[in-house]
Amino acid sequence: MITKEITICGKQVTLSYCFATEIAYKELSGEEMLDYAEYAVECLQSKRDIDNKRTILAIIACMMAYYQDEELPLKDSDIIKEATPIDKALAILTMLELRAKFYEIPKGEPKDKDPKRGKKRKNA
Repeated sequence: MITKEITICGKQVTLSYCFATEIAYKELSGEEMLDYAEYAVECLQSKRDIDNKRTILAIIACMMAYYQDEELPLKDSDIIKEATPIDKALAILTMLELRAKFYEIPKGEPKDKDPKRGKKRKNA
C-alpha cells in the first residue's frame, strides 16, 4: 500500500493506493480505476475539466483502502459541498502519483540503451 497525506476540505486525510483501492473504485463506479486514471491524464494533457463524480468516487476509494474498517474522515457529500478546485486538483494529482508508485511506472521516456551493449564483437 502506497500512502500520502493531503488536505481536502480543510481536513488532513490519507489517500492510499493498492488493490483495495481498485476494488473499491470498481464497486462504487462500475468502472476500472485504470479507465479513470487514463481519462484523468487525458483531461490534464488537453486542459479539460475532469468529471467531478468520477473524481469524488476515486477519492473515496483511496480513503476506503486506507481507513478500511474505520469511519472515513470525509463523506462524499463533504467533498461535493466543501472541496475547492485546488482540493480536487491536489487529490487527482496525488491519486495519479500513488498509482504510478504502486505500479512503479517510470516518469518520462526511458533512457537510451548503453551504446556498447548489443554490439557484436569482431572475431580476433
